[in-house]
Amino acid sequence: MDKTMEEITNIHDRFFRETFSRREIAQDFLDEYLPDEIRRQIDLSTLDIVKDSFIDKELREHRSDITYTVRMKDITVYLYLLFEHKSFPDPLTGFQLLRYIVRLGEHHFQQNPKSKKFPPVFPTVFYHGRTEWRIPDNFQHLVELKKGNPLKDYIPEFRFRVYDISHLKDEEIRGQVMSRIVLLIAKHIFRPDLRQRLPEILSLCREIADRQTALELLEIILRHAVHARKYEEREIREILKETKMEEGIMQTFIDRYIAQGETRFFRKMMESRFGSLPEWVLKKIESASPETIEQWGIRLLKADSPEDVPAHH
Repeated sequence: MDKTMEEITNIHDRFFRETFSRREIAQDFLDEYLPDEIRRQIDLSTLDIVKDSFIDKELREHRSDITYTVRMKDITVYLYLLFEHKSFPDPLTGFQLLRYIVRLGEHHFQQNPKSKKFPPVFPTVFYHGRTEWRIPDNFQHLVELKKGNPLKDYIPEFRFRVYDISHLKDEEIRGQVMSRIVLLIAKHIFRPDLRQRLPEILSLCREIADRQTALELLEIILRHAVHARKYEEREIREILKETKMEEGIMQTFIDRYIAQGETRFFRKMMESRFGSLPEWVLKKIESASPETIEQWGIRLLKADSPEDVPAHH
């Protein structure tokens, strides 16, 4: 994988994990989009996240995954969510899902060596590419079998659920405000209208009841858009100016993340993002002017390491 492709992959992977690892977003998404007959029997209050990823290293260029466990009456169920972040569907998705389901089984038996069975898996594909998903949602369509072939009963078969978010109308995207914001960003991130839609989508953060949660999601969303679309500082300022926030949320965000000369707070933001900072970075922050700190605050949204913020001369 070349450096540019790896960077794009990391951008989408980080966005997916930062959002769908939040319990409230995952619970709401599953509440809205699981099939009714499954949703009625699942207790989403028992939702937990399996830390392992089951994707082959060579396939991480185009996909990420998160696995949840949840109680379904008297059993545990795996809800496997595969995030496809390439622009066109992969016809071998069913084959890859079969491999991941087998690996989930291996994971289960490693964690539960006395178990004789492993929990059922509900495989889900979350897709937001440019090309509409038209691939059949079952495994056996990949097997070279003609109708009536007696081998059919001896070959694995399962279905998987596909959510093609990029080909839904905005008003068809359901759920509570946090999950709707995430899905809207996922839908528009590849589209040329993102710049026009971004202030309106960000403005939805004002509907989030908890102020700290709103600020955290606002930062995640804006950072993802800035990285994915390479917005320059001028465009970031324009987006922030056009985003309408009530009760001072946007101003709090600007004060907190863009810093506006607050050296102490800017240092805290750097440390919360990157951990311990090199001594030369700390010295640069302490000696920087308010105008420089404000400029670095915007640069922080685009940074992958502390060295990307103040230049190391």
